[in-house]
Amino acid sequence: MSAWLRDKRRWVRDLTLSVSVRIKILGIALGLTLLFGFAVILYVRTSLDNSLTRELEDKGASITSDLAARSADLILTNNLFALHELVRATLENNLDVQYAFILDPNGNGIVHSFSSGLSPALIAANTAAPNERSHLEVFETEVGTIRDFAVPIFGGKAGIARIGMSERRLHENISATTQQLLLITLFVSLIGVAAALWLTRAMTRPIFDLVGATRAVAGGDLSRRVTPWAGDEIGQLTHAFNAMTADLDRAYREMVQRNRELAALNAVASAVNTPAPLSETLERSLRALLDSLNLPAGWVFLLDRDSERVHLTTWLGLPREIGEREAETALHGCPCTSALRDKRGVVIAPLLERCPLRDARLGNARPVAAHATVPILAHDRALGVLGVASADAQAFSVDEMKLLEAVGQELGVAVENASLWNDLSEKERVRGQLLDKIISVQEEERQRVARELHDEMGQSLTSLLVGLKMVEESSSLDQAQTRAQELKLVAGNVLDDVRALARELRPSVLDDMGLVTALERYTREYAHRFNLAVDFQVVGLDGVRLPAQYEIALYRIVQEALTNIAKYASAKNVSVLLEHRRDSVVAIIEDDGRGFEVERFLRERRDGQHLGLLGMKERAELLGGKWIIESKIGEGTTVFAQLPVSSIP
Repeated sequence: MSAWLRDKRRWVRDLTLSVSVRIKILGIALGLTLLFGFAVILYVRTSLDNSLTRELEDKGASITSDLAARSADLILTNNLFALHELVRATLENNLDVQYAFILDPNGNGIVHSFSSGLSPALIAANTAAPNERSHLEVFETEVGTIRDFAVPIFGGKAGIARIGMSERRLHENISATTQQLLLITLFVSLIGVAAALWLTRAMTRPIFDLVGATRAVAGGDLSRRVTPWAGDEIGQLTHAFNAMTADLDRAYREMVQRNRELAALNAVASAVNTPAPLSETLERSLRALLDSLNLPAGWVFLLDRDSERVHLTTWLGLPREIGEREAETALHGCPCTSALRDKRGVVIAPLLERCPLRDARLGNARPVAAHATVPILAHDRALGVLGVASADAQAFSVDEMKLLEAVGQELGVAVENASLWNDLSEKERVRGQLLDKIISVQEEERQRVARELHDEMGQSLTSLLVGLKMVEESSSLDQAQTRAQELKLVAGNVLDDVRALARELRPSVLDDMGLVTALERYTREYAHRFNLAVDFQVVGLDGVRLPAQYEIALYRIVQEALTNIAKYASAKNVSVLLEHRRDSVVAIIEDDGRGFEVERFLRERRDGQHLGLLGMKERAELLGGKWIIESKIGEGTTVFAQLPVSSIP
């Protein structure tokens, strides 16, 4: 049964949807008119029935009260004739009164309007209490619905007046009104059908135009438009359709533009992710960008890591000498530099008088009319700029500037990765050099120790052996004692040499007394050995021991710094400060020597040179600290080392 109902509903739905628009409009107009008419008829009929019923009840209560009031004196005077006349007049003057009668206080009929007598059942059907104004009972009879009203006379002491009100005339009036409304509804329905016919003729033509235009749009013709016929809803629909096709056309063009931009980004990302040297990566990325955006020329400038100067990295589509001139004028009042300062793209159109690009000619011999510059960013840090040029002054829209800024972000990742890779390679190279140097130094130290043991201590021990043999061969006790005294001096010298050698390899005072005492002794011996004025200061570390690895690192950093000062600085005064600052320990070594160019040294270090400085840096960084060297020619050098120490007791 449920399947049959579903099929039936589907059939009705398909039939309804397959009907033409004209029939639908006619059906809707006629259906709404009839629905509205019947609703009005039902509402009017219900309202009229309620209103006339209330009016009938008010009228019945009023007539009954009037009958009771006028019959009171007649009952008291026992004027039955007048009572009969009063009942008769009541029926004649009120067409809705079906009957009327008066009862005495005992419920017996005094007068009535019935020709066949008063029915006891009717007498018992309704009564009124002495304190009631009136009492209503409704019951069905052969002549229809009767509303029976009872009103006490003199509070019931003189009897009760009763009348029965018929609803016949009420229903006749309602029926007549309903018939009139039905006729009006039919007339209005005919007018509505006629109007619907005219309306369908006026509506279907522009609708058919819209259908044809819709099919054209579905076929890909987004330029199709429909001429509005009027300013009504169909006209508004036509305007909306035209606006929709215009939006679709614009969206299609934007989609094509977005695909073009995504293709450009994909090409740049592919170039960036291909393993290659940085210069080759930048050139490949720039070429892919220019091809995707159909631009004739572009360039990339990168900032030097240790200065604010830019250097030309990639230049395509224009003579290179123009790029070199551009690099010379960069960061010196050129509006392009705002891209670095504000970290956002800038369009220059028209070009300034002093701009080197004004003299350039593109591949088609046209001059540069505009160029755009965007920052190359990595973690919100400017690494350089990307520039593109065009012969069209309106070439760079807001969307294309966003695309160029996105490409700048991609190139920033490539530049940063290349820089990190170079740093890592440099660190690995330096570590290898340090390892080779350490091994070499270890071998040299072993050779020196072996030489010391062989040359000096070996000779001293040989002297001891010879002396012991001479003691053994002494002919007298005095001679043996004299030779024993000489051997004692030789043994003392050997012991001093062994202790000095052990102290050079690792000062025992560092393990026994701590960093402060070891540096005090070392700086004192250093000042005496090299004839320098050394000022050693300690702040916050008196009587404090640091972890062993920290003491070794700080001792070797100070030792290496002082060694370099003695070798290269030609200084007269040296200052060493060892200070505890919150959660770190700082060592600062300063001299008043000749100094050197730190930046140049950092750029030109190679072939294992200056490994002492690099060793200090490695020691500090291995413990999570930092190492800084500052120096200027003629102004001395400062070495700063800071190691983090979580807590010092």
